[in-house]
Amino acid sequence: MIGFDDFELAEQTDPPLTTVRQPLEEIGRTMVRLLLEEIEQPEVAWRHVILRTRLVTRESA
Repeated sequence: MIGFDDFELAEQTDPPLTTVRQPLEEIGRTMVRLLLEEIEQPEVAWRHVILRTRLVTRESA
């Protein structure tokens, strides 16, 4: 069984839950940067941004 977001409770379950961790701070920084770029240059085409996630393997896997 695998969860997502690697919340604190995942370590406390029995067995501890394997999860996918998202780079939350990087997501926030990227969103602010993209918003500022959109404000400055609204004619620029939309783009997709892919940030790396990390698999945190625990006993549930």
